Amino acid sequence: MMDDSGVTCWSRIPWLLLAALTACPPAAGAEPSNPGGGAAPLGAVYLDHNRPVESRIADLISRMTLREKVGQLGYEAPAIERLGIPAYKWGNECVHGVVADGATVFPQAIGLAATWNPELVLRVASAISDEARVFHRRGKTGLTFWSPVVNLARDPRWGRTQECYGEDPWLSGELGTAFVRGLQGDDPHKLKLVATPKHYAMNNDESQRNTGSANIDERLLFWYYLRPFRECVVRGGAQSVMCAYNAVNGVPCCANRRLLTGILRESWGFAGYVVSDCWAVNELYSVRRWVKSLEEAAAAALRAGVDLDCGRTLQRNLAACVRRGLVREEEVDRALARVLRARFLLGLFDPPGTGPYAAIPDSVVAGPEHRELARQAAFESLVLLKNAENILPLGTVKKLVVVGGLATVASLGSYSGNPIRAFAPLEGLQQVVPTGTEVRFVEPGSAPLLSGTRDYPSRAAAAAKDADAVIVVAGTDLTQESEGIDRKDLELPGRQEELLEAVAAANPRTILVLINGCPLSIRWAAEHIPAILEAWFPGEEGGMAIAEALFGGFNPGGKLPVTVPRSADDLPPMDDYDIRKGRTYMFAKKAPLFPFGFGLSYTTFSIRGLDISPARITPGGSVGLSVEVKNTGQRRGDEVVQVYLTPPPASDPSPLRVLRGAQRIGLEPGETKLVRFTLGPEELASLGRDLKPEVLPGTYRLVVGPSSATGLAGSFEVGEAQTH
Repeated sequence: MMDDSGVTCWSRIPWLLLAALTACPPAAGAEPSNPGGGAAPLGAVYLDHNRPVESRIADLISRMTLREKVGQLGYEAPAIERLGIPAYKWGNECVHGVVADGATVFPQAIGLAATWNPELVLRVASAISDEARVFHRRGKTGLTFWSPVVNLARDPRWGRTQECYGEDPWLSGELGTAFVRGLQGDDPHKLKLVATPKHYAMNNDESQRNTGSANIDERLLFWYYLRPFRECVVRGGAQSVMCAYNAVNGVPCCANRRLLTGILRESWGFAGYVVSDCWAVNELYSVRRWVKSLEEAAAAALRAGVDLDCGRTLQRNLAACVRRGLVREEEVDRALARVLRARFLLGLFDPPGTGPYAAIPDSVVAGPEHRELARQAAFESLVLLKNAENILPLGTVKKLVVVGGLATVASLGSYSGNPIRAFAPLEGLQQVVPTGTEVRFVEPGSAPLLSGTRDYPSRAAAAAKDADAVIVVAGTDLTQESEGIDRKDLELPGRQEELLEAVAAANPRTILVLINGCPLSIRWAAEHIPAILEAWFPGEEGGMAIAEALFGGFNPGGKLPVTVPRSADDLPPMDDYDIRKGRTYMFAKKAPLFPFGFGLSYTTFSIRGLDISPARITPGGSVGLSVEVKNTGQRRGDEVVQVYLTPPPASDPSPLRVLRGAQRIGLEPGETKLVRFTLGPEELASLGRDLKPEVLPGTYRLVVGPSSATGLAGSFEVGEAQTH
């Protein structure tokens, strides 16, 4: 555990904090009328759950000493026995399931993004919040969660790409908003959980996150990096936001008044609380030397807009700050009110067994409905990258050879709970293959998982020669990409490329299944392997979903939420945040290996009949789009219809194209559906000279199709604003 005299290694590997947070449950009786079990004042307004929340907050704060107040502003808030206030531990993770023993583990966030399905993401988040309520009742976790991650994967080497929703601000905003709503529930008076979009803002470089600065012009900051946060706050109603370790344009995020107060609160109307990333307030002094003491660090964070410290700097120093005049007690009260509001809205000071979420049964945890939802999410996250000569789905296979160390691993990804049951790809295949099919796995040996023994490629090739089909399961694990670990390149690590080439030379019916969070530049495989299935870190049901898809039980329909470059050499330096220099599909300078939004199917689709109406609108108007989508193949399948917009040349940052709509639809063979979109001022706006959204006059070009690289083209005009 770290004290405030300096920095320990924990400041750079804060996931270790999670064990400390979740190992010690909150005080027993987390929702009683006298929650702390002490001698609460008779008739106290704050304990009357029929009174308005603001009145309850004001009454409680009025009864607290300064020392008691500041004590509540750290991740371990102590009990105040004389007021009957229980201890509370802030923060757990649930980016794809509650981090707890026995929780359902859904596909990692990048896999959820590949579904392009906000409704499914909302259902997943709602299931997660159901389980969180049960775990809370059991004393295993609080109700305030540090999820989702809505930082954008502006560079695919980023080690936490797996935790986010990809590179596009519109898609990330849609999915992040759905996740926030699913966590927080739909009751108008009570919160189910508190969601915390993070890491605000521009947190995309693990090697320099504690010391570096993300430097970018204001226009790109607002247009690209801040949009998903704005959507989660304004449309999703997120009740918490986490400020990041890094600086933005030289100012540390957790001391950045413009970010935390000017933009978040004053421009977006955020009414929740800001929590620091773990020990980020301490690091204002101990790492960055932004201030001259820990007291000044506490004061700087509080004045900027930090309300809760994932650490102890506020708790240990704010009382002295008040005495020295560095902050006013009223500023402490303001932060405390925001923090307490969350606990009141969660029902933590209400009588036991009351509230809209009290009746969630224990049986939902890892129950059949949630396991089925995890499997559906894994199905929908699968992206078919190649299927030459329709080698997939596999038909009659008498002998199937499986190779690759990841074949026996249920790859869950970072910040995962421990599920009761999780399926590795090999296990799924053993259960799914037709009766009479022999499945042989070639062990990699005792060498590192992603390499195998030196003779592994030759042993695998020998076994593959007489097989009807060979499945190579390859990719990355958390030793290659995770919090604190960026990728240096995008190649298959270890000797996996050598393994793949040896097996494919021995048997042309080789299928590659990818397990990963960051996209992989599989140039050789894209040219030589007939079928490639991207599975991400697919969660506890991933092995079953992969097997079902390979044998035709499910038709993959996911799409890439990231661009897959041909090589990391095509990218600007990692610490350059200007995406206009060649990052993302919006500003790409080189053709990718696989484009953003790409994904195949076992069936075929036609998209035709683009209709744009009206052909001319005013800056405040809306334009309607429609296309006919037909399943022209022999299997049921899903298509994701995507709308890309290119604004007039006068706009800035002037993207090649930008996603402004998408719908995932299912079609039976021969079925046709009319898919409609409406683009209004929100979708059409660029940033004006004052950084406010503005619909510019001129020609707007559209492409509607199955990916960012292809589709039906059209255009419409926006006239000059009418004056009277």
